[in-house]
Amino acid sequence: MALLGLYAFPQLRVNWPSAVGLKWVLVHDIAYGFINFHLFYVLVFAWLPLPVKRRQYAKAAAGTLLVILLFSVIKFLVGYYLFPDQVLQRMFALTGVPKIYMSFREYLPVTIRTGLGVALLAYGYRLFLQWRNTEPEDRILATAAAQARSRYDRMQEGSRQLLHHLQLLTPVLEDEQKREEEGTKAVLLLSDLLRYMLYDKALEKERVPFKKELAHFERYIALRNLLHPQQSIALHTTGGIPQGTIEGLWLQQCVEASLQQWQQVTGTITIALTCSEEVVTLSLETPHQKKNHQHIPLFPDHV
Repeated sequence: MALLGLYAFPQLRVNWPSAVGLKWVLVHDIAYGFINFHLFYVLVFAWLPLPVKRRQYAKAAAGTLLVILLFSVIKFLVGYYLFPDQVLQRMFALTGVPKIYMSFREYLPVTIRTGLGVALLAYGYRLFLQWRNTEPEDRILATAAAQARSRYDRMQEGSRQLLHHLQLLTPVLEDEQKREEEGTKAVLLLSDLLRYMLYDKALEKERVPFKKELAHFERYIALRNLLHPQQSIALHTTGGIPQGTIEGLWLQQCVEASLQQWQQVTGTITIALTCSEEVVTLSLETPHQKKNHQHIPLFPDHV
């Protein structure tokens, strides 16, 4: 409405002394400008959002024409009943000459041209709003998709590792001497790991509490020691347990990636977790002094 006032102000200032000119400006620029503003508003916020969002451009164009036609009828009725001399009169009549007014058929092309101009502005503004509103949504969806893909990859890799451990568990269960003690303990550990990976709600999020992840990691190390007695792992944690969060299954994947390179190494492999409030340092060392260090970031638990 402020723009409408700015548009009509020069004409108002010029035609202020003339009653006829002032009424002409009030009707054509302000009253009908107000109607055109509502046409713009209806198109932008009532009709166009849904078809533009769904990219149904033919439907948007057809509906826009119907809305323009409806407002053309409104404009004609307003002019016919309230302002016939300012809206429908063909030309200013001389004194004593009867006035000639336009019919609806004659007035329709004039008002449709105006309506099409308003519709073009409305369509452009709707596209701008759609672009501005959907760009953040697209970024959020892309981020969520990337996070879901990352979680899926981690769980798939973890499942592959557990399946491998399950295959290694078969000889232990077939050995009567190991079945009761080592076999039972390995089955319980494997069951806990599977329950954590498949059913724990924490893994549905991008990050899990470090305390929970560390408990899972300790069970994983215990299971691996049972299934790989020739390559035992000694886990040492220093620095306390921070309150932050970490990407789920990340410790397990880091260790597995290193152990895959040391498959021929026998003896005890030492894993040291040095914890602080912002980072966890994962260090692996073999009996032959081979070392591997990784720094894993921690995140605040409210993120």
